Amino acid sequence: MARGRYREERMCTRWSFTIIVALLCAGCSRPPAGVLTLAPAGMRTTGVCTAHADGTLTMSAGATAQSVAYVDAGPITITVSAQASPPESVAPMEVWFDGTKVGAVQVPGTTLTALPFHVEARASGPTALRIVFTAAADKTNTTLQLQKVVVTEP
Repeated sequence: MARGRYREERMCTRWSFTIIVALLCAGCSRPPAGVLTLAPAGMRTTGVCTAHADGTLTMSAGATAQSVAYVDAGPITITVSAQASPPESVAPMEVWFDGTKVGAVQVPGTTLTALPFHVEARASGPTALRIVFTAAADKTNTTLQLQKVVVTEP
């Protein structure tokens, strides 16, 4: 009987030691990279936009889509997955972060394209993110199809 109790105490000590080591190791690891995926259909829009049930957004010329994202200070990558329509067209798009234009690109209509933009967040906290379809509304029948917007931090 005493021998069985000794085994139980020893096993309990081993488990306690294993748990403590696991907790210490977990505390030494780097936190995972922050990732935020935005469904464009849920963003605030101006101009003529059509939100779809799958979370995508169709924007007409001159329209904007905006959201607020919480980010930490430091490098940020904003990846916009988009495509122009009809397929033979291109759509001029701008990305703005915290009131500053991060970049402007011509989005092709041939395939869905993931377009990365790199920016440095000046401070931690909620920050405005805006996508602008800059084509003149009276000069084109091209639309911009936004599939998703992904914000990542290293």
